[in-house]
Amino acid sequence: MTTNTHRALSLSWLLSGGTLIVACTGDTPAATAGETDTESSSGSTSESTTTKPTTNDPTDPDPTTSSSTTGDTTGDTTGDTTTGEPDAVCGDNKKEGAEQCDNGVNNGDDKACTTECKVNVCGDGKMGPGEGCDDGNTRDGDDCTSECKEPDCGDGLVGVKEICDDANADNTDECTNACTAAVCGDTFVQSSNDEQCDNGAENAPGGECTGECTVAVCGDGFILDGVEACDDGKNNGNGQPCLEGCVVNICGDADKSPNEGCDDGNLEDGDGCNASCELEDCGNNVMDKLEACDDGANGDNDDGCTDLCALPICGDGFEQASLNEACDLGGANKNSGDCTSMCQVAACDDGFVWEGHEQCDLGAGNNGNDKACKADCSNNFCGDSFTGPGEECDDANKDNDDACTTVCKNAACGDGFVQPGEQCDDENVVNTDACVACKPATCGDGFVQEGVELCDDKNANQTDDCAACKPAACGDGFLHMGIEECDDGNLVAADGCDPTCKFEGAVVIAKTNQNIAIPDETYIGTQASMVCIDLVVANPMAPVVSVEVTVGVTHTWIGDLVFKLFSPGNAKTLTLMSRPGLNEFLDDGFDFGGDSSNLDKAFPVLFRNAGVKDAELMGNTIDSSKAACKDDGFCDYKPIPGKGPGINFNDFVGMPAVGTWKLCVGDSIGGDVGVLDSASLTLKF
Repeated sequence: MTTNTHRALSLSWLLSGGTLIVACTGDTPAATAGETDTESSSGSTSESTTTKPTTNDPTDPDPTTSSSTTGDTTGDTTGDTTTGEPDAVCGDNKKEGAEQCDNGVNNGDDKACTTECKVNVCGDGKMGPGEGCDDGNTRDGDDCTSECKEPDCGDGLVGVKEICDDANADNTDECTNACTAAVCGDTFVQSSNDEQCDNGAENAPGGECTGECTVAVCGDGFILDGVEACDDGKNNGNGQPCLEGCVVNICGDADKSPNEGCDDGNLEDGDGCNASCELEDCGNNVMDKLEACDDGANGDNDDGCTDLCALPICGDGFEQASLNEACDLGGANKNSGDCTSMCQVAACDDGFVWEGHEQCDLGAGNNGNDKACKADCSNNFCGDSFTGPGEECDDANKDNDDACTTVCKNAACGDGFVQPGEQCDDENVVNTDACVACKPATCGDGFVQEGVELCDDKNANQTDDCAACKPAACGDGFLHMGIEECDDGNLVAADGCDPTCKFEGAVVIAKTNQNIAIPDETYIGTQASMVCIDLVVANPMAPVVSVEVTVGVTHTWIGDLVFKLFSPGNAKTLTLMSRPGLNEFLDDGFDFGGDSSNLDKAFPVLFRNAGVKDAELMGNTIDSSKAACKDDGFCDYKPIPGKGPGINFNDFVGMPAVGTWKLCVGDSIGGDVGVLDSASLTLKF
């Protein structure tokens, strides 16, 4: 029914004494809640009508009425009036009842208006726009401040639980003072996002600030509640359903809209254009004045001439396949409605945001689950299971103990959450505190723990410059290789090790720069199959109390090598090391295998009963490109004979020291060669 037909019926009804309440586009606004029109005739009937509260949308249909009528034949009248508002429906894009807001499909617990139709505020437990966290309270001192900011927000460093951090309190730039990215709906006007306004949950298509954070103006495609009657955006204008100024094109305004046959500026009949803006002579098969065509109003509106005697056009209210129209709702066509201004059915990917159905629509090719607007035309947000712009991951949960945190960043050491494989996480990458690389700080981890350690050289070797994470010093109980001869843990004299960590009552015999080639693949278990350095002790005649040996060798594949110490006259033999890494069957040099690391003569190794590491484990923490002692820091070993003779240096206790001692080296398997360069023998009496 056209507008003027509606008006004509309204007039005739009123003249006959009836009651009619009409909400018509462009007419008097509908009654507000509580207003009641009551008409009673002859006392036989009482009727009460209460209009449903409206949102002042001039395009709304007639208000819903509720009436109750009772009566009797004697003239007594009892009025039973039903009043009150209908139950509010959260999500229908209408703010009703106890609702604080209702943005329809744009409601969300991460949006300005929550799924419960309440304004998202700090302290409600829902992390909304502009909030970096929300723990359900407004207390300071916990993991989320009273302003819903991460405690470290504002330090200029982007933490793993922050989207950004520009070290300022300016909410109008690209990073809010809650360290979240600026977004429409966060109540802050950010020019970087081309925002003109931002009223948070009050942003709406019909609000003073639209859902796109632009100031509502005629021509923006959004109908401003209480101000505009229509708004078809760039399609506003003469001859269109919505005129310039966002006024509805109605019958009698002298501007013919697409769904009018004519409009002569009046509502009079008999002048060629009747009060319903229909051509009075339309349908006589004669193209009269004001008619564009006339085919007898044959009921076919897609044959080139509509029953309004007008040429087919999108917006005339007739769906015409010849114009490739998929719909035509006449004056109700709009790009945010069910039928667009181009007479196409609203659909995701058409580039228009379908009000009540879509949150966004960037057009075909620009929507996608990895884009700001997803394939279903809903906004991409952290927690929706799709990795969108600015996100490293998205596992659609609020669990910070898995591989993806709640701010959609990949779990990483230093994010403050203890994930599988981590023993601690103190939300930083500082290596001088109690949690280092997400493991408890320990001596030997390579990082000096502030207030606890004085040094840390990343090894467990206590014979180098850093012992037990303190600078090596005489009297610390650790033998400082190359510096000290002994260290008995004190600075007392006459106890075998003097206050300068030199032996008391001991003799040291050493030879260096010998550079003796070690024959390849000759060792068969005998002294004759080895090369030796002779260490001659001339005096004293006292018996041996303890023995230590230092050996300097350059050789690849230490698993080939056997070291032995022979006492004078070969009275005793101790195997210091027997092919590390290989559990040989016999001491005969025939088994293959062993450790693949190397030795460097510039870094001699020490053998003593109190050695830090078993000789069998020499090189077990490094690969074939590195050398024991030089690269792993382990230079102090206790003898492990393997299948060779001897047990340890106690084998020599009580023997005469005088004579020629031999330090010998043998090579078992071919392919790796080297030299025996130095040896020293320390005998204590």
